[in-house]
Amino acid sequence: MSQQAHWSTIKERGSLFGIRCLVAIYKVCGKRFFQVCFFPVMLYFYLTGGQARRGILKYWRHIEHTRNVAPCNSFTLHRHGFKVFHTFGLAIVDKFDAWLGKIDLTDIDIVNPASYNSLTAGGGCVILSTHLGNMEICRAIFSSGENKKPLNVITYNEHAPSFNDFLKRVNPDAAINFIHINNFGPDDTIKLKQKIDDGEAVVIFADRTSVTNPNSVQFVPFLSAPAPIAIGPFALASIMDCPVYFMTCLKDSTTGRYQAHVEHFADPVKVKRKDRQTYFNQLMCRYADRLSYYCLKEPYQWNNFFDFWQANETLDDKAAPKDSHH
Repeated sequence: MSQQAHWSTIKERGSLFGIRCLVAIYKVCGKRFFQVCFFPVMLYFYLTGGQARRGILKYWRHIEHTRNVAPCNSFTLHRHGFKVFHTFGLAIVDKFDAWLGKIDLTDIDIVNPASYNSLTAGGGCVILSTHLGNMEICRAIFSSGENKKPLNVITYNEHAPSFNDFLKRVNPDAAINFIHINNFGPDDTIKLKQKIDDGEAVVIFADRTSVTNPNSVQFVPFLSAPAPIAIGPFALASIMDCPVYFMTCLKDSTTGRYQAHVEHFADPVKVKRKDRQTYFNQLMCRYADRLSYYCLKEPYQWNNFFDFWQANETLDDKAAPKDSHH
């Protein structure tokens, strides 16, 4: 793999105080005024965040290439890049509302009712999710109704301590249980298996490479070029011996409503040791294919602010990101 900086080394920008100030403005002055105030804040982060900006510009070039459209000029490219930043920032308000329980099932459109019913009515399961859209909104699915169940989200706490700490202070009793794992080991596997056996759901964000073993990846097709996808989430899902689902929550760019996309991804199967790598690769390719589909559906809701392709370039020089802000 490339020797570029790993995603986990990108420090969280901003502070808990800053987040609290922005949320206070939203609560007192309303969403419209908040959006006006928030624009210069995100513009500042866009202009000063060179590494994240370059990652987003590269992502947008892959979107263009996959859509088979001519590369846009530098100004338009930065306009698209900033919109990705701005969309991410505005989603923080929705995360806050979801954490407070202000978003319920009536605020979410279920796109795949059959898969949704299977997910909520069934027993324990693994959910493969992604940093595309706003997964926190889905807490409403698991915290209300007849089939509510505990939702356990595996996260790397050192990467975003301020926002996670803020959510804890806002509502310590929220339905989502963050499982902070910085050095995943056998004991963690046993704990997760127990939660699934108890009928709970475990969410794994499979679009991030391992913190402790970053080279444990396979390059699979994603948008217009092979990208490194970690083997670990798919191996772990198989070990759990339970149904596996793919899930993401996107805000419809036309209606403004959130849409929960739930897909049945895999059933528990016994795979011989010699066949495991092939089986994992099949799952990873399918995951990347679904991720590509949803990226093309709502491209501005991409939340991976780093070089996702790890310099595994296939775009020609003409299509490469032109970033003059260094």
